[in-house]
Amino acid sequence: MPVSFLMPTLPHRYRRPWYARPQFYLPALIVLLVIIFGAIYFGIVSSELKAEAATYDLSKLEQMESASVILDRNGKIFGQIYVENRETIPYDQLPRDLVNAVVAMEDTKFYQHSGYDLFGIVRAALANFLAGHVRQGASTITQQLARNSFALKEKTYRRKLLEIFVAERIEQHFDKQKIMELYLNRIYFGGGLYGAEAAARGYFDKPAREMSLVECATLAGIIRSPNRLSPWADRAAARESRNVVLGRMRDLDFVDRQRCAAAQSEDVLIGNRQNAQGQTYAVDYIRQKVIEAVGWDRAMNEGFRIYTTIDSDLQKAAEDSLRSHLDRAEKHPDYGHPTYAEYTATFRKARPGSSPPAVPDYLQGAVIVLDNATGGMLALVGGRDFEHNQYDRALQARRPAGTAMTPFVFAAAFE
Repeated sequence: MPVSFLMPTLPHRYRRPWYARPQFYLPALIVLLVIIFGAIYFGIVSSELKAEAATYDLSKLEQMESASVILDRNGKIFGQIYVENRETIPYDQLPRDLVNAVVAMEDTKFYQHSGYDLFGIVRAALANFLAGHVRQGASTITQQLARNSFALKEKTYRRKLLEIFVAERIEQHFDKQKIMELYLNRIYFGGGLYGAEAAARGYFDKPAREMSLVECATLAGIIRSPNRLSPWADRAAARESRNVVLGRMRDLDFVDRQRCAAAQSEDVLIGNRQNAQGQTYAVDYIRQKVIEAVGWDRAMNEGFRIYTTIDSDLQKAAEDSLRSHLDRAEKHPDYGHPTYAEYTATFRKARPGSSPPAVPDYLQGAVIVLDNATGGMLALVGGRDFEHNQYDRALQARRPAGTAMTPFVFAAAFE
């Protein structure tokens, strides 16, 4: 008789779905709670910062320290008095190429956003996270204006969020043209130059409205790192940054390929730093007199236009003549004293912040040119180089009259 052996059936065990298991839903619950509490905290902080942003006085955006401009007898600018070397100008005096260059380099979505670029912030955050350090910034032009106008300099997330809310308010109160005007009048362009007008006159010896495409691109390329990319600091780095700007302008169809290539191959003429800053004996004398008349604060900040009797062409001729004649004297074979060239070489080697070289002991001179009919001063040169030594030999030196009295004696005799 056949026998069969049946295996006993094991009891069935109920298995929960994967999403109902503690090892899944507990971490998920924790993450969800973190997100909820994070959102609540963010909402509270945002509300506080939005209220704080509302307290900022936006009229201060237009209150900028402005240089007092010194004009010669023909109305030509030949010097300035300032704490910040700035001359504000309206939007219609800003060249279109400069506006386009700044948009291309600093904020390609300037005309689309409402103060901040959310996509740009996310992109920059991701790039910086992957790099392990800050590689990209995401500040729009409006955010930069807010930061520079209200000294929002702290490197914290709270400050960044406040900057966004202030930028949002600026966009609500001003149109894009006004924001660009305020921005280009305020920002620093290196070399002690603030605003596009001062930068154009300092670097290129011309008003902003006359700048060429390559000059506009040069200024736009400086903004990201003014001290490092100033043509006075590093000509090669400034040129490289300028060409990057031109490339971006081409990519955004602000310029065509032919014009871009021509500009990238062009050498730009950069002015002399000392001449740009107006450091001369004549300017220093006028500065002292203006401060005596209106006070230091007003002279430095209120943007006066100071009309003088100086003839800037004659002033330059007097400076050049004095320098060339003394150079010639120092090149004489029998001249055995310190020379201007030797001192200049030592002066240039001195590092910023170190002790300055000794007072120059090279040959000096002075020039004063007067208008006999009016007594007006046409030119004033107090020494060979104001940067080397500010002692004004024309006005501060005390010497015996000597033979200066001879013409008066002869005049009396002729009578």
